[in-house]
Amino acid sequence: MRTGGLVSEGPQVKLTTERLSRYLAGQAIADCKTTRPNLAEFAERARGRKVERLWCKGKHIFLDFGGDVFLQNHLLMRGSWRKVAGRLLLLPEEMWLALEVDHVTVCNYRGQMLRPLDGGQVQEQLSALGPDAMDSECTRDDIAAALAASDLPVGEAVLQQSLLSGVGNVAKSEALFLAGVHPEIQAGVLAEERLAGLARAIQQVMWDAYHAGGRWTHRVYRRAGQKCFECGSKLRMIRQGKASRSTYFCPFCQRL
Repeated sequence: MRTGGLVSEGPQVKLTTERLSRYLAGQAIADCKTTRPNLAEFAERARGRKVERLWCKGKHIFLDFGGDVFLQNHLLMRGSWRKVAGRLLLLPEEMWLALEVDHVTVCNYRGQMLRPLDGGQVQEQLSALGPDAMDSECTRDDIAAALAASDLPVGEAVLQQSLLSGVGNVAKSEALFLAGVHPEIQAGVLAEERLAGLARAIQQVMWDAYHAGGRWTHRVYRRAGQKCFECGSKLRMIRQGKASRSTYFCPFCQRL
């Protein structure tokens, strides 16, 4: 099996949120700078405030600065957060936001989505997301019930963040393989035991990546044309949904 890079899905977002909490939770923002015009007003409002808490749901990170000032972040494929020593006089263009606390600066690079919100908007965003597959209160029954309500092919359904949040392309392909489920089967017609097996596989794949520091184990993902580790069949890749997202699978272990 091959281990792969840090694509930002639920496990990586959870790890990032935990790191940000260590740097920022309870800290007063001595200064806030940005290179993004749409964040200029937020930077003014955040300056001098204390970071009350940070949390994530699925692939989204939320920062609470108190006083009904929030920031929502989605890293997508290129965004990242880093900590640098000291203060920064000028920000490079790729640094979208810099939060100065104590003797360090916590910087967002190419945030992909950084959106200031108020409390009501935060609740709207949270309500629009399905149960978080990595939330301690999210059970396998919750995951199975969410997928059972969809009439989409299961390879598309697991990516619907309004149904189930946190699962991306890597976790999707790997979990479907572990559960022996073909990606083109309609989610809503899967038998109860198969949905339960898929829910178990989703949590296993995501928590394995979390405990590996965000690194994935690639059993099928990006291995099209190579041999399946289980049966030796040649792995395939198909495109699914309006966005033509790639899905990797074994046609023998995951029979249609």
